[in-house]
Amino acid sequence: MTSDSTIGASSPEDVLHVQQDDEEYLKMLRTEEEFWDAHIDTPLSKTPRPAVQRYLNERLTGDPDKLWYQTIGDEGEFTNGCVFGAGPGQVEEHLLGRHPQLRLTILDISGDALSRLQKRLDQTYPGRAETRQQDLNFVDLPTQAYDLAVANSSIHHLVNIEHFAFQVNRSLTPEGRLFMDDTVGESYFQFTEEKKRMFQMLMDATQASSEPRFKVEWPDRDNWTFSPFESVRSGDILDVFERYLQPIRIATASSLLALTLFVRPDGTSSGRLRRVAASLRSKLFVQKSDIAHEIARVDLLFTLDSLMCDSGRLVPGQTFAQYAKRRVGHRY
Repeated sequence: MTSDSTIGASSPEDVLHVQQDDEEYLKMLRTEEEFWDAHIDTPLSKTPRPAVQRYLNERLTGDPDKLWYQTIGDEGEFTNGCVFGAGPGQVEEHLLGRHPQLRLTILDISGDALSRLQKRLDQTYPGRAETRQQDLNFVDLPTQAYDLAVANSSIHHLVNIEHFAFQVNRSLTPEGRLFMDDTVGESYFQFTEEKKRMFQMLMDATQASSEPRFKVEWPDRDNWTFSPFESVRSGDILDVFERYLQPIRIATASSLLALTLFVRPDGTSSGRLRRVAASLRSKLFVQKSDIAHEIARVDLLFTLDSLMCDSGRLVPGQTFAQYAKRRVGHRY
């Protein structure tokens, strides 16, 4: 799965890192499809708690009350779009509602996920959305077909990122736009020692004496609990897309915030971080002093997260990026 090849001498940038007949790849692909047939979302894709969502919105869109996909309409009207990754449906419903002339083609590896989404969209926007089961690692997109492309948390599952980016650029109309919201942290969640050390220091420094100790369970490649292709090359996404398309705006977040997904209170392995930004406890059950401590901890986490992203000291965990078509004659 590591040898490179190209599709034709005339397209040297259309690189493949894995072939369609690779037995190891096909085995992983079947497992990946089964995983997403059975999961509507995961801890990575679930909607964050309100405080976290507002922080992420501020970082990614500049407006704490505006989700990333709600900014797409600010760029004008679109008529023919392609969505990569079948989400729960909120993104697709928003796009179809915001752009009355828009028709969508939605691609995903999971037939069950596509079936669920097709049924949901047909109820409100019949005839305007078409779903297709497709391995995006080997997708073949029509030339200059889409004025809108949306990658909805799907690219971090791809091995052939270069091929995908090449195809997306080719499929965009001259004025077409790609909007991408995705995980871009270290591949396979193999965080640097500096990042882990800084996060642990933050947890230790904000630990209240009355609280149980937190346990950070860093992802272990030998005991993998995620889908086979989860974040397989997430750390390469921004670099690849900068070479294959024309960046317009790239916003980042979650250099440290993303690590809260791997914190387990009480030494258990269930639930998200209950006492940090991802899950502020209800004021009905918390003493005022505890609430103040909780808010201070969250504010510190957000501040450090922003500083690490803006300074480039730590790799960000999430991005919302907008790209234009890279024209013929421009070097990749």
